[in-house]
Amino acid sequence: MSAVLMASIVVFISCGKDGTAADDDDHQEETPIEGGTSSEFSVGIAKNFSGAASLTYTDANAVADFYAGEHPVAIYATPAGKGSDIGKGKLVLSRNGTTFTMKLLNASGSILAENNVDINANGGSNYKQFIRVSGTPSNTTITTWANTTDFKRQQILIYANDNGELYDGYTSIEFSNQYRFRNNVEHFGTTPPAAFASLKGVWEGSALQPTCNPNPITVTISAEGSVNFKGKASMTCAVQDATVKWDGQDDFVRPNTMEFNQVEAGSQIAIDYGSTIRDSQNNNKRGGALLVVPKLKDPTSLLDAQYYATPSYAGMVIVRKPVKK
Repeated sequence: MSAVLMASIVVFISCGKDGTAADDDDHQEETPIEGGTSSEFSVGIAKNFSGAASLTYTDANAVADFYAGEHPVAIYATPAGKGSDIGKGKLVLSRNGTTFTMKLLNASGSILAENNVDINANGGSNYKQFIRVSGTPSNTTITTWANTTDFKRQQILIYANDNGELYDGYTSIEFSNQYRFRNNVEHFGTTPPAAFASLKGVWEGSALQPTCNPNPITVTISAEGSVNFKGKASMTCAVQDATVKWDGQDDFVRPNTMEFNQVEAGSQIAIDYGSTIRDSQNNNKRGGALLVVPKLKDPTSLLDAQYYATPSYAGMVIVRKPVKK
Protein backbone atom coordinates (compact mmCIF):
# COMPACT_ATOMS: atom_id res chain seq x y z
CA MET A 1 0.00 0.00 0.00
CA SER A 2 2.67 2.50 1.00
CA ALA A 3 4.62 1.81 -2.18
CA VAL A 4 1.55 2.51 -4.30
CA LEU A 5 0.83 5.68 -2.36
CA MET A 6 4.36 6.99 -2.64
CA ALA A 7 4.40 6.23 -6.36
CA SER A 8 1.42 8.55 -6.71
CA ILE A 9 3.09 11.52 -5.02
CA VAL A 10 5.30 13.78 -7.08
CA VAL A 11 8.39 14.84 -5.19
CA PHE A 12 9.92 17.79 -6.94
CA ILE A 13 9.82 21.37 -5.67
CA SER A 14 6.90 23.53 -6.74
CA CYS A 15 5.17 26.85 -6.30
CA GLY A 16 1.42 26.85 -5.66
CA LYS A 17 -1.60 28.51 -7.24
CA ASP A 18 -2.23 32.13 -6.38
CA GLY A 19 -5.96 31.91 -7.02
CA THR A 20 -6.13 34.70 -9.62
CA ALA A 21 -8.21 33.82 -12.67
CA ALA A 22 -6.74 34.61 -16.06
CA ASP A 23 -8.18 37.47 -18.06
CA ASP A 24 -11.28 36.64 -20.07
CA ASP A 25 -9.58 37.35 -23.39
CA ASP A 26 -6.98 34.66 -22.71
CA HIS A 27 -9.35 31.80 -23.49
CA GLN A 28 -8.00 28.73 -25.23
CA GLU A 29 -9.59 26.00 -27.29
CA GLU A 30 -8.70 22.37 -27.42
CA THR A 31 -6.30 21.30 -30.14
CA PRO A 32 -4.28 18.17 -29.29
CA ILE A 33 -0.58 18.05 -30.00
CA GLU A 34 0.21 16.03 -33.09
CA GLY A 35 3.68 14.89 -34.03
CA GLY A 36 5.30 16.96 -31.30
CA THR A 37 4.51 20.29 -33.00
CA SER A 38 2.73 23.35 -31.66
CA SER A 39 -0.74 24.40 -32.75
CA GLU A 40 -2.67 27.53 -31.90
CA PHE A 41 -3.89 26.21 -28.55
CA SER A 42 -1.19 23.73 -27.57
CA VAL A 43 2.57 23.75 -27.16
CA GLY A 44 4.86 21.03 -28.47
CA ILE A 45 8.57 20.21 -28.16
CA ALA A 46 11.20 22.00 -30.24
CA LYS A 47 14.41 20.14 -29.45
CA ASN A 48 15.36 16.57 -28.62
CA PHE A 49 17.65 16.17 -25.60
CA SER A 50 18.66 12.54 -26.17
CA GLY A 51 22.32 13.57 -26.50
CA ALA A 52 22.32 14.64 -22.84
CA ALA A 53 23.40 11.13 -21.88
CA SER A 54 26.86 11.73 -23.35
CA LEU A 55 27.38 15.17 -21.82
CA THR A 56 30.07 15.76 -19.23
CA TYR A 57 28.16 17.65 -16.59
CA THR A 58 31.33 19.04 -15.02
CA ASP A 59 31.85 20.96 -18.28
CA ALA A 60 29.45 23.87 -17.70
CA ASN A 61 30.11 25.39 -21.11
CA ALA A 62 29.21 22.15 -22.91
CA VAL A 63 26.00 21.76 -20.92
CA ALA A 64 24.96 25.36 -21.51
CA ASP A 65 25.64 25.09 -25.23
CA PHE A 66 23.73 21.81 -25.47
CA TYR A 67 20.53 23.24 -23.97
CA ALA A 68 20.90 26.63 -25.67
CA GLY A 69 18.06 27.75 -27.91
CA GLU A 70 14.45 28.92 -27.88
CA HIS A 71 12.06 26.47 -26.29
CA PRO A 72 8.27 26.89 -26.71
CA VAL A 73 6.37 26.90 -23.44
CA ALA A 74 2.84 27.24 -22.16
CA ILE A 75 2.73 29.79 -19.34
CA TYR A 76 -0.08 28.32 -17.25
CA ALA A 77 0.22 30.06 -13.87
CA THR A 78 1.08 33.65 -13.01
CA PRO A 79 1.45 36.02 -10.06
CA ALA A 80 -1.67 37.85 -8.87
CA GLY A 81 -2.85 40.41 -11.40
CA LYS A 82 -0.78 38.96 -14.25
CA GLY A 83 -3.37 36.57 -15.70
CA SER A 84 -3.01 38.15 -19.14
CA ASP A 85 0.41 36.46 -19.39
CA ILE A 86 -1.21 33.02 -19.47
CA GLY A 87 -0.59 31.76 -23.00
CA LYS A 88 2.18 30.68 -25.29
CA GLY A 89 5.67 31.89 -24.49
CA LYS A 90 9.36 31.16 -24.96
CA LEU A 91 12.15 30.02 -22.71
CA VAL A 92 15.48 31.21 -24.12
CA LEU A 93 18.79 29.74 -22.94
CA SER A 94 22.11 31.06 -24.22
CA ARG A 95 25.79 31.48 -23.42
CA ASN A 96 27.89 34.49 -24.45
CA GLY A 97 31.46 34.03 -23.32
CA THR A 98 31.33 33.47 -19.59
CA THR A 99 27.73 34.69 -19.24
CA PHE A 100 24.90 32.15 -19.10
CA THR A 101 21.41 33.57 -19.66
CA MET A 102 17.95 32.18 -18.93
CA LYS A 103 15.00 34.26 -20.09
CA LEU A 104 11.20 33.74 -20.03
CA LEU A 105 9.09 35.72 -22.53
CA ASN A 106 5.32 35.96 -22.92
CA ALA A 107 3.39 35.76 -26.19
CA SER A 108 4.04 39.42 -27.04
CA GLY A 109 7.77 39.05 -26.48
CA SER A 110 7.89 40.90 -23.16
CA ILE A 111 10.49 39.57 -20.73
CA LEU A 112 8.86 38.15 -17.60
CA ALA A 113 12.09 37.00 -15.95
CA GLU A 114 15.76 37.05 -16.91
CA ASN A 115 18.92 35.88 -15.18
CA ASN A 116 22.48 36.51 -16.39
CA VAL A 117 25.09 34.66 -14.36
CA ASP A 118 28.74 33.66 -14.56
CA ILE A 119 29.00 30.26 -16.28
CA ASN A 120 31.89 29.38 -13.96
CA ALA A 121 30.11 30.34 -10.72
CA ASN A 122 29.06 27.53 -8.41
CA GLY A 123 27.82 29.38 -5.35
CA GLY A 124 26.91 32.71 -3.85
CA SER A 125 23.97 34.93 -4.76
CA ASN A 126 24.52 34.80 -8.55
CA TYR A 127 25.17 31.32 -9.88
CA LYS A 128 23.98 28.50 -12.09
CA GLN A 129 23.37 24.84 -11.35
CA PHE A 130 23.18 21.88 -13.71
CA ILE A 131 22.08 18.54 -12.27
CA ARG A 132 21.51 15.36 -14.24
CA VAL A 133 19.74 12.41 -12.67
CA SER A 134 20.33 9.16 -14.52
CA GLY A 135 18.01 6.20 -14.60
CA THR A 136 14.65 5.64 -16.25
CA PRO A 137 13.65 8.22 -17.11
CA SER A 138 16.74 10.41 -17.02
CA ASN A 139 16.18 14.10 -16.46
CA THR A 140 18.06 17.34 -16.01
CA THR A 141 17.53 20.28 -13.66
CA ILE A 142 18.82 23.67 -14.77
CA THR A 143 18.69 26.51 -12.26
CA THR A 144 19.98 30.05 -12.04
CA TRP A 145 19.96 32.38 -9.05
CA ALA A 146 20.52 36.11 -9.48
CA ASN A 147 19.93 39.26 -7.45
CA THR A 148 17.32 41.63 -8.85
CA THR A 149 17.72 45.41 -8.91
CA ASP A 150 16.09 45.63 -5.48
CA PHE A 151 18.53 43.05 -4.14
CA LYS A 152 16.03 40.22 -3.97
CA ARG A 153 17.08 36.80 -5.19
CA GLN A 154 15.37 35.62 -8.37
CA GLN A 155 15.29 31.97 -9.40
CA ILE A 156 14.53 30.41 -12.78
CA LEU A 157 14.34 26.61 -12.73
CA ILE A 158 13.44 24.03 -15.36
CA TYR A 159 13.17 20.25 -15.44
CA ALA A 160 13.90 18.60 -18.80
CA ASN A 161 13.84 14.96 -19.87
CA ASP A 162 15.67 13.21 -22.68
CA ASN A 163 12.77 13.58 -25.11
CA GLY A 164 13.09 17.36 -25.05
CA GLU A 165 10.09 17.87 -22.79
CA LEU A 166 10.35 20.73 -20.31
CA TYR A 167 8.00 19.01 -17.91
CA ASP A 168 8.00 21.81 -15.42
CA GLY A 169 9.55 25.20 -14.87
CA TYR A 170 9.02 28.21 -12.68
CA THR A 171 10.35 31.60 -11.71
CA SER A 172 10.38 32.97 -8.19
CA ILE A 173 11.59 35.99 -6.24
CA GLU A 174 12.60 35.15 -2.68
CA PHE A 175 10.64 31.89 -3.12
CA SER A 176 7.34 33.69 -3.71
CA ASN A 177 4.94 32.29 -6.30
CA GLN A 178 5.66 33.64 -9.75
CA TYR A 179 5.34 32.15 -13.25
CA ARG A 180 4.96 28.45 -14.02
CA PHE A 181 5.54 27.08 -17.51
CA ARG A 182 6.08 23.84 -19.46
CA ASN A 183 5.89 22.44 -22.97
CA ASN A 184 4.25 19.30 -24.42
CA VAL A 185 0.88 20.74 -23.35
CA GLU A 186 -2.35 19.68 -25.07
CA HIS A 187 -4.65 22.34 -23.65
CA PHE A 188 -4.48 25.33 -21.31
CA GLY A 189 -6.24 28.64 -20.76
CA THR A 190 -9.48 29.80 -19.15
CA THR A 191 -11.85 27.68 -21.25
CA PRO A 192 -12.05 24.11 -19.87
CA PRO A 193 -11.18 21.31 -22.28
CA ALA A 194 -14.17 19.80 -24.06
CA ALA A 195 -13.47 16.51 -22.25
CA PHE A 196 -15.42 17.81 -19.24
CA ALA A 197 -18.66 17.79 -21.25
CA SER A 198 -18.11 14.14 -22.15
CA LEU A 199 -17.23 13.21 -18.57
CA LYS A 200 -20.17 15.07 -17.02
CA GLY A 201 -21.92 13.01 -14.36
CA VAL A 202 -21.26 10.96 -11.23
CA TRP A 203 -18.48 8.38 -11.11
CA GLU A 204 -17.91 5.83 -8.37
CA GLY A 205 -15.17 3.47 -7.29
CA SER A 206 -13.22 2.17 -4.32
CA ALA A 207 -10.23 3.99 -2.86
CA LEU A 208 -6.92 2.66 -4.11
CA GLN A 209 -5.39 2.59 -0.62
CA PRO A 210 -6.72 -0.11 1.75
CA THR A 211 -6.01 1.89 4.92
CA CYS A 212 -9.56 3.23 5.32
CA ASN A 213 -11.53 0.49 3.61
CA PRO A 214 -14.34 0.24 3.04
CA ASN A 215 -13.89 3.60 1.36
CA PRO A 216 -16.20 4.28 -1.59
CA ILE A 217 -15.25 7.36 -3.59
CA THR A 218 -17.70 9.53 -5.52
CA VAL A 219 -16.38 11.88 -8.22
CA THR A 220 -18.89 14.35 -9.67
CA ILE A 221 -17.84 16.19 -12.83
CA SER A 222 -19.56 19.14 -14.48
CA ALA A 223 -19.32 20.27 -18.09
CA GLU A 224 -18.07 23.65 -16.84
CA GLY A 225 -14.94 22.11 -15.36
CA SER A 226 -15.71 21.54 -11.67
CA VAL A 227 -14.88 18.23 -9.98
CA ASN A 228 -16.17 17.18 -6.56
CA PHE A 229 -14.56 14.39 -4.53
CA LYS A 230 -16.30 12.61 -1.67
CA GLY A 231 -14.50 9.92 0.29
CA LYS A 232 -11.83 9.50 2.93
CA ALA A 233 -8.23 10.62 2.74
CA SER A 234 -5.68 7.84 2.55
CA MET A 235 -3.59 8.42 5.67
CA THR A 236 -5.84 9.91 8.35
CA CYS A 237 -9.16 8.62 6.96
CA ALA A 238 -10.51 12.16 7.32
CA VAL A 239 -13.77 12.64 5.43
CA GLN A 240 -13.34 14.68 2.26
CA ASP A 241 -16.02 16.65 0.41
CA ALA A 242 -14.07 19.01 -1.79
CA THR A 243 -14.55 20.73 -5.15
CA VAL A 244 -11.92 22.04 -7.55
CA LYS A 245 -12.65 24.01 -10.71
CA TRP A 246 -10.78 24.69 -13.93
CA ASP A 247 -10.28 28.45 -14.33
CA GLY A 248 -7.11 28.53 -16.42
CA GLN A 249 -4.88 29.58 -13.54
CA ASP A 250 -2.62 26.63 -12.67
CA ASP A 251 -4.56 24.24 -14.94
CA PHE A 252 -3.42 22.31 -18.02
CA VAL A 253 -3.67 19.05 -19.97
CA ARG A 254 -0.64 17.07 -21.03
CA PRO A 255 0.08 13.62 -22.46
CA ASN A 256 -0.01 10.85 -19.87
CA THR A 257 3.70 10.48 -19.26
CA MET A 258 6.12 9.93 -16.43
CA GLU A 259 5.46 12.94 -14.24
CA PHE A 260 2.45 11.49 -12.44
CA ASN A 261 3.79 7.92 -12.56
CA GLN A 262 1.29 6.79 -15.16
CA VAL A 263 1.88 3.99 -17.65
CA GLU A 264 -1.28 3.91 -19.77
CA ALA A 265 -1.72 6.03 -22.88
CA GLY A 266 -3.98 9.04 -22.61
CA SER A 267 -4.05 12.56 -21.19
CA GLN A 268 -3.74 14.10 -17.73
CA ILE A 269 -6.12 16.90 -16.79
CA ALA A 270 -4.43 18.75 -13.92
CA ILE A 271 -6.50 21.26 -11.93
CA ASP A 272 -4.75 23.54 -9.43
CA TYR A 273 -1.54 21.77 -10.35
CA GLY A 274 0.65 23.52 -7.79
CA SER A 275 -1.44 21.89 -5.06
CA THR A 276 -0.92 18.37 -6.40
CA ILE A 277 2.83 18.34 -5.78
CA ARG A 278 5.13 19.05 -2.89
CA ASP A 279 5.93 22.67 -2.14
CA SER A 280 9.06 23.12 -0.05
CA GLN A 281 7.85 26.46 1.27
CA ASN A 282 4.27 25.39 2.00
CA ASN A 283 4.17 21.63 2.25
CA ASN A 284 0.64 21.53 3.67
CA LYS A 285 -0.95 23.46 0.82
CA ARG A 286 -2.79 20.76 -1.07
CA GLY A 287 -6.19 20.67 -2.72
CA GLY A 288 -5.42 20.03 -6.39
CA ALA A 289 -6.87 17.27 -8.56
CA LEU A 290 -5.88 15.06 -11.44
CA LEU A 291 -8.09 13.26 -13.95
CA VAL A 292 -6.51 10.79 -16.36
CA VAL A 293 -8.46 9.92 -19.51
CA PRO A 294 -7.60 7.38 -22.24
CA LYS A 295 -8.21 10.08 -24.86
CA LEU A 296 -8.82 13.81 -24.65
CA LYS A 297 -11.45 14.03 -27.38
CA ASP A 298 -14.84 12.70 -26.23
CA PRO A 299 -13.58 10.39 -23.46
CA THR A 300 -16.08 7.84 -22.19
CA SER A 301 -14.03 6.50 -19.29
CA LEU A 302 -11.61 7.58 -16.57
CA LEU A 303 -8.31 5.83 -15.89
CA ASP A 304 -7.68 7.70 -12.66
CA ALA A 305 -9.21 10.36 -10.43
CA GLN A 306 -7.11 11.86 -7.65
CA TYR A 307 -7.61 14.61 -5.10
CA TYR A 308 -4.66 15.81 -3.04
CA ALA A 309 -6.21 16.32 0.37
CA THR A 310 -5.25 19.18 2.62
CA PRO A 311 -3.23 19.22 4.81
CA SER A 312 -0.67 16.94 3.21
CA TYR A 313 -0.47 14.52 6.11
CA ALA A 314 -4.13 13.62 5.55
CA GLY A 315 -3.07 11.73 2.43
CA MET A 316 -4.77 11.54 -0.95
CA VAL A 317 -8.11 10.47 -2.35
CA ILE A 318 -7.48 8.11 -5.24
CA VAL A 319 -9.88 5.97 -7.24
CA ARG A 320 -8.57 3.91 -10.12
CA LYS A 321 -10.89 3.42 -13.12
CA PRO A 322 -14.14 4.62 -11.55
CA VAL A 323 -17.44 3.63 -13.19
CA LYS A 324 -20.06 6.15 -14.30
CA LYS A 325 -23.44 5.79 -12.57
